[in-house]
Amino acid sequence: MSLEKNSQYLLEKKRKEMDFLHRFHFLGYDLLDLSLLERFEWDRLSEDDLKMMKSRHIWQAGDSLLSLRSDWTDAIVRYRKKYKLQTDKIAYSGPVFPMDQEKMQFGMEIFTDDISRQLSTMQDLLQYIKENLALSLDVAVISHYSLLKKLLSKSERQNSEIMQYLGERNLDGLTKRLGDSHPVVRLMSQPVPDQLDYAKEYFPDLRKPVEEIQRWQDQLIENNIRVVYCDLFSIPPQSYYKGIFLQFYADYSVEPVLTGGQYSSPTRAFGMAINLSSLFLKTNVQRGKSS
Repeated sequence: MSLEKNSQYLLEKKRKEMDFLHRFHFLGYDLLDLSLLERFEWDRLSEDDLKMMKSRHIWQAGDSLLSLRSDWTDAIVRYRKKYKLQTDKIAYSGPVFPMDQEKMQFGMEIFTDDISRQLSTMQDLLQYIKENLALSLDVAVISHYSLLKKLLSKSERQNSEIMQYLGERNLDGLTKRLGDSHPVVRLMSQPVPDQLDYAKEYFPDLRKPVEEIQRWQDQLIENNIRVVYCDLFSIPPQSYYKGIFLQFYADYSVEPVLTGGQYSSPTRAFGMAINLSSLFLKTNVQRGKSS
């Protein structure tokens, strides 16, 4: 890529960032910018903190553990709790540094358990992507993180072999380990398009999360998402993710362009982020070929 093309690319990214912040501030979101550097105290690390350290860039300074920001939601939750912020709608932009990569994200968080308001914020992001980024999201994957707690016992969820089989969608391994009458095995044995209806009919405890999935699924269909795929066996990356989780893909993307979901830490909330690394992938490839 030539220096001139690189300059134009950089200016375009900065323009998009300003456009995003202006648009969401106009829509009533409070804007938040946080330091890239996060500080942790050894004696206050939670189980989630310890788990996430494996995917963070970390180093020790005195009695503190320092890390580059690897997740916006986690950073905002910490900041909001520490300073007792009363705002219920936040928009942000900036990089995150999960292990071995850098991602630029635009995102929002809403701190409410009102599903209608959560759906409205998702609509704000989808509309922004369509109008300002001229991007068509063709595929959505929808999960519900409360399902595993209802399908597996605590000891089963703590079993690394079972969780590995679940992550791999290894039906044979799960059948051997759990038995063919286990709810997970019975549900996974059904054709994917039939799993929601099967869960609703044969597992009364799953009726509420299934109906929530269907409500969000209907909203996605209204937004002209061509393919909506339900994944009932997703494993949450952190324990505070409790409910609906969404991933959106464009026709060329191997990584999700838009991700987010419902969580509780310490209050019910919903957040989503646009992954600009995926968004600009096609553009970069095209520019690379023409340079």
